[in-house]
Amino acid sequence: MHLLTLIRTNYHLKIVARFLEKRMKQYLLIGIRYILKAPAPETIDNLVGIEKILIIRPNFRLGNALISTPAIDAFRERFPSARIDYLATDKTFPLLQQRPVDHFYLLSRAAILRPWQCVTLLRRLRAQRYDLAVQVSGGSTSGLIVTRLIGARYSMGSRKGQQRWYSIEAEGKSSHAYDAIVNLTRPLGVDCRNRPLLQLTEQERYQAMTKIQQLVSLHSDDPSDTNFIAIFVGGHQNKRWPLAFWLMLIDALEASKIRYVVFLGPEEFRLLAPIEQRLMPSLYGSLCAPLPIRHFAAVLVRARLLVTPDSGPMHLAAALDVATISLVRQTKSLAFVPREAYDTILWRPEISTVIEAIRANLDGQNSTAPVQSASPAQWPICRLSSASAGRC
Repeated sequence: MHLLTLIRTNYHLKIVARFLEKRMKQYLLIGIRYILKAPAPETIDNLVGIEKILIIRPNFRLGNALISTPAIDAFRERFPSARIDYLATDKTFPLLQQRPVDHFYLLSRAAILRPWQCVTLLRRLRAQRYDLAVQVSGGSTSGLIVTRLIGARYSMGSRKGQQRWYSIEAEGKSSHAYDAIVNLTRPLGVDCRNRPLLQLTEQERYQAMTKIQQLVSLHSDDPSDTNFIAIFVGGHQNKRWPLAFWLMLIDALEASKIRYVVFLGPEEFRLLAPIEQRLMPSLYGSLCAPLPIRHFAAVLVRARLLVTPDSGPMHLAAALDVATISLVRQTKSLAFVPREAYDTILWRPEISTVIEAIRANLDGQNSTAPVQSASPAQWPICRLSSASAGRC
């Protein structure tokens, strides 16, 4: 097994790797703090000659990349004639296609073991002589480091601590990750969507319909009947749910005669065999083999809703305006889950509660229940509307 794959799929190795990575970034940040002077404060209206912009989000998690997408359109609206480039990763790049970006720079996971690739990339970025470098995530140390080291004339990002890091600093505090992007772009004076964006091509939608018909036709005599709900089994570290939960949910969906398709995350290969075995006699469910991320998105957009832990596909559904039922295990996930009127948040639910929420959604019962202010453990079903966003 490749070393990076082993690290990503082993809980203890991943913890050690993240600790070492975080410590290395801290040392780099300390060096930048003492070597480079704090930039002079500026405002958007005072910036002159903005012809080349670099948006920076070199993160490998799909959800983090999706959360940043509205910022691209906001900067394009504010600077319509400027060249806008984007620093992403080879894993998240497909999610950014079809956005108004002129050129992408991609960071690979292999650079973790080959740091000279990072140095080469920084030199390429410095050679572009950007007028404005934008760090879209206030909590990203790597993004902050890149923003300061590429030598752009101006920089922009969310306020971080007491020290000034950027020429233009936006409000850094927000109760929800989607609001952080809105806060960042507010100095631009343009509207910014408060949830992720993803644009699919007609060809991708057509190819997805063929895949959906293959999955659903196993349980329907009508080839035009492609209704299904999506179940995503995956997540990151403690956001995951145990195998027993998913097997019980499958049994409950069968008993409720609800048609569904199960999708597995890339790190859930250990769960493939037991889930596949449980689905063998199924009358209503199918297991979808892993798909390229954009193909998966084109399939997901046809789902009536997505049942998922806090995960990349959760944000993918938000970008596609697909209803979600978010299965939350950690309080910090409440700052990331979709919060439209048709979205539902379940705090450590029983299987019966999940089925109840699914039925309510399928029956069109989308009325917004009041958000509880008590401990998260006391929230059986928590629904967020735009009016109640941020109170969980």
